[in-house]
Amino acid sequence: MVSKKSALISPEELRQTLSSQVILDASWYMPFVQRVPKSEFQTKRIKHSQFFDIDKVSDLKEKNLPHMLPNARAFAMACDALGITNDSSVVIYDRAESGIFSAARLWWMFKVFGHGGSVRVLNGGFKAYEKLYSEDADGMDTNEIGMDEVEKSERACVEAYEKEDSVTTKYEATLDLNRLATIESVKKDVCETSAKQCVDARPKGRFDGTTAEPRAGLACGSIPNSKNVPFPEVLDAGTGKFKDAEQLKRVFEAAGMELDNQSKKIVATCGTGVTACILTLGMHEVGRDDVEVYDGSWCEWGSREDVPVKTASA
Repeated sequence: MVSKKSALISPEELRQTLSSQVILDASWYMPFVQRVPKSEFQTKRIKHSQFFDIDKVSDLKEKNLPHMLPNARAFAMACDALGITNDSSVVIYDRAESGIFSAARLWWMFKVFGHGGSVRVLNGGFKAYEKLYSEDADGMDTNEIGMDEVEKSERACVEAYEKEDSVTTKYEATLDLNRLATIESVKKDVCETSAKQCVDARPKGRFDGTTAEPRAGLACGSIPNSKNVPFPEVLDAGTGKFKDAEQLKRVFEAAGMELDNQSKKIVATCGTGVTACILTLGMHEVGRDDVEVYDGSWCEWGSREDVPVKTASA
């Protein structure tokens, strides 16, 4: 499937269209990073933005794997809580120093649940926008807000799982299984038959199995037949923005990806299903809108004994 429109928006275009967008802060950090995205949002945010908690709007029945995709009802309730309709024009950002880390995950969530309106990611993230508009009172909001306002999406998800079928929503979410990979499909389509390509966003050391995983109890290595594109490689190191289409294509092809081979779908994976979405967005920008995200990623694969693991020495 060929993508026709960019899923990125510049800070300048966002500033000019603030009032016509639903703007969402999807910031999330790895547990070892000493930052609290909710608190940061409370005190400073892009004007008109709301906080969408990708860690808490998740499958609350899953006890072992972090922030797995919620069911359609829970996602819809989170959207209702934030006033998002099926045809809303949505812009997503996060506050990573790298320019992007978690925003693409929410972009993919909207895609996988069939959002009808446009969904774009702020190119360069909050960092790029703040650099231009930190002193612009009409572009940045520094009025402190309460945690009740910040936790709307989280509370909606909890309610959805508590009330289950008794809940009705205005937002209509339908899971698109063509955008989602499972451990069973990856084992078959990547490892056994090579019917699909697979690309891993983790750092090279973790992919090769020479560096320990940050989460305890996981094997070291990678999914057999997968390629490695550490997610910072698709970003400009100076600006935190995505590289242009030609540069992106070169990055993926240098890793062994066959982007022009439309007959072979692509699976993106990482540690917990977050940075895989950065690669998914990057591939969208070069015309591949058929990428599946392996939601469980290495947190699931590396914890199982019934799947193969490849290491650099193997």
